[in-house]
Amino acid sequence: MEERAGGDESSGTSDLKALIVRARDLVKVLANLPEENLAERTRDAIRRAELPEMVERLAPKLEASYPEDFGKMRQAAARLEVLAEGIPPETPPSLLVVDDNEDNRELLRRMLERQGYTVALAAGGEECLDRLEREQFDIVLLDVMMPGLSGFEVLSRIKENPATKSVPVIVVSALGESSAAIRCLKMGAEDYLPKPFDAVLLRARIGASLEKKRLRDQEVRYARDLESALVELHGTKDKLVVQEKLASLGALTAGIAHELKNPLNFITNFSSLSREIAEDIEREFAKPQPDRAELHALLQTLRENLDRVETHGKRADHIVRGMLQHSHGQPGKRELTDINALVEEALNLAYHGMRAQNSSFHVSIGKSLAPNLPQIPVVAQDISRVLVNILNNAFYAVGEERKSATAGYTPAIRAATLDRGDSIEILLEDNGPGIPPAIAQKIFDPFFTTKPAGEGTGLGLSISYDIVVRTHGGALTSETEEGRLTRFRVVLPKR
Repeated sequence: MEERAGGDESSGTSDLKALIVRARDLVKVLANLPEENLAERTRDAIRRAELPEMVERLAPKLEASYPEDFGKMRQAAARLEVLAEGIPPETPPSLLVVDDNEDNRELLRRMLERQGYTVALAAGGEECLDRLEREQFDIVLLDVMMPGLSGFEVLSRIKENPATKSVPVIVVSALGESSAAIRCLKMGAEDYLPKPFDAVLLRARIGASLEKKRLRDQEVRYARDLESALVELHGTKDKLVVQEKLASLGALTAGIAHELKNPLNFITNFSSLSREIAEDIEREFAKPQPDRAELHALLQTLRENLDRVETHGKRADHIVRGMLQHSHGQPGKRELTDINALVEEALNLAYHGMRAQNSSFHVSIGKSLAPNLPQIPVVAQDISRVLVNILNNAFYAVGEERKSATAGYTPAIRAATLDRGDSIEILLEDNGPGIPPAIAQKIFDPFFTTKPAGEGTGLGLSISYDIVVRTHGGALTSETEEGRLTRFRVVLPKR
């Protein structure tokens, strides 16, 4: 009994292995089927595999021991069989025969139907064009010499119509009309057939034309799929850019709040002072003899306070607009911009953003900004974003270096601007760990980052490079000494 049970188990294992091998072979066959007659070939391959039959042969040996797994196997085989049955049969190619001679039409119809094609007939050029407007055909067999609209005119109209120009046309001509056939080929005909018809040549010419049409249709599908993929890729890229903007904006929230705090404090203070001055003016007017000089002085002070409120209100508005533009995906407008002010603002935003994340963070900031720099036309919020991206990386680098450096290490950031004649150069330098030579060439690549997962998208420097180089026609480069410093140069043309 034990020997018999062992034999049954061995037999069941062997059958199971055979089933697995056959299923794997089926996958390989399906993966390598040609597109021609794909549905029919798929159905035949699934049927030849006989997987449901093999599963049922295994049932007495395995079902009792492994009911759940065997049930799933049986369901999968059954679904595969249903899939095979549900594959619609291949539709035979549809051909339109155009000839004014009824005997020729009928002869071609019989020959083509025996070869497995679906055939429609047209007795002249007008009927042919009308049917092409209403129906889909894989090939048109067109007689050249016809009364009314000649084959030349019909061919010309087919190729001029965007809806029918891709339909292959095989012209039919007598042996003595080779010049007419050549003319049609130059007009865009796919091939030609001589009269009288030869069944073997007919099959070969139509088969070749159908294969060329299949390849052209395949190319069109591939091109359409590629175009769709490119559109999706650009859409994804745009979304990622916006997400990167929002991510960097979130990191700068504390810096923006700090920048807003000063003008808002000024507005509050000067508004309070203006209210007191208004009360003083009311009291002065309440006197029997108001002091005109005092009133004039109070009004002048009130006017100055209002000017200050307006100035700081504009400053707050500028910060908010910059924040909104920073978060939007739309391109900004070039305006004459003070680059020194842009550098100062970026330093403040990045520094206070870092301090908000780590209140113990301290860094020495050195500035060497060239005096009397001319304003140059740039998209201010984009260049600000470049500077903030670079400075964020710099603050992060010196912060990481401080964690592992010796006691004498002092984090330091240096910013400088230089007038280079036809351009303005911005230098941003940190004394962090530097960039290893092995990755220095990759830092501007999209999605490349050395930060831990979840701390960086790898898009900041890539987007910055696009902004400086492609949008502004400038240059963005980096220099590094591993273990000592990293320096970025932003060059912006004055034009």
